[in-house]
Amino acid sequence: MHFARYDRIVAHYPSMWPLLVPGYEPILNAMLDVVEVRDNKPRSILDVGCGPGSATIAVAPACHSEGRVTVVDGSPRMAAAAAEMLDGYIRDTFVGDFTEAGTADCVFRDATYDLILCSFALHHLDDGTKRRTIDAMGSSLQPGGLLLLADEVVSDRPAGWEVVERIRGRIIQKHLDAGDITEEFWHLETSLEPEAQLPFLPTRIDDMVSFLARAGLAVSCPVSILGSALLVALKPK
Repeated sequence: MHFARYDRIVAHYPSMWPLLVPGYEPILNAMLDVVEVRDNKPRSILDVGCGPGSATIAVAPACHSEGRVTVVDGSPRMAAAAAEMLDGYIRDTFVGDFTEAGTADCVFRDATYDLILCSFALHHLDDGTKRRTIDAMGSSLQPGGLLLLADEVVSDRPAGWEVVERIRGRIIQKHLDAGDITEEFWHLETSLEPEAQLPFLPTRIDDMVSFLARAGLAVSCPVSILGSALLVALKPK
């Protein structure tokens, strides 16, 4: 998989991504809400497709003060940004494609983590690869551990996404007209060479729930906003 797009936009990601994905900030806020109501504060955390560490930063106030996070991302610049932002709380940093065996073997360790975060990292993968990744995350959770999976989803294909796309297009255009989305960022987003572009493969919400359930997790979907959803999955004790 090519990660040039994310290397290019790492400096812009925290401020610009919420303007492209309307559900992004509400879902990160909901992640914090979910972790806050847990009886035990997470100590061993894995952030899959960590980007600049946004999901870990979002839930950090509800984690144990001695908690440590393992981050993995295929973009070297994103992984470096996360390591810098989370300095002092990093256990391991892995740069690589978590769908490939070498990286996956390092990251997905049986019954290791009490919290796994996977935030907008799977929508470039086909359903078979999503399932294998979810299975690996499920195996990596400790009994009683929590997986917070946020991603681009569809309620139906193709019509469901077409509606979301039109609404998102109007929202993005308003941000462009207002100057909220910078010209520099928009140029980076729209000038990526075809060979470096990634497929966009949102999955139906009910299919994602099924993938998680088949991985042995109890699942709910408390948040769904304009093509983005947060799925909360618990590994039984």
